[in-house]
Amino acid sequence: MRSGQGKRKLSGKYMRTRKATGQKINSLKIVEKAFEKIEKEKKQNPIQVYIAAIENSAPREDTTRIRRGGVVTPISVDVSSLKRLDEAIKNIALAAFAESFKSRTRVEDALAKEIILAAGGDASSYAIKRKNEIERIARASR
Repeated sequence: MRSGQGKRKLSGKYMRTRKATGQKINSLKIVEKAFEKIEKEKKQNPIQVYIAAIENSAPREDTTRIRRGGVVTPISVDVSSLKRLDEAIKNIALAAFAESFKSRTRVEDALAKEIILAAGGDASSYAIKRKNEIERIARASR
């Protein structure tokens, strides 16, 4: 559930309905179905798989813009633990939404697939790709 217009693939509301009720329940059902699918496929506790996915897809370094005398330069900084957690969850959710947007793939299947890929550290995972890209840019700005 994200706010915005929803005109592009990765922006806007996930739950697009006329009514404003039931969106949280619908989101919870999607997550529950994804966890059931993960449990069937991996034969492990889905919460543990999800935690491994968050650990693998959380960036350690990021860049910030510092202004010195009218010149803006990017500087590499360490990421706080809360921001690491937020970024990892955001990227996993974006990956599931992007894969299911205007396709026949169901959201719960896309979410389960992304969590499994991220937990394994697979390079084809969107969250892992995004983490690697953020860290690459941070290394370049040291």
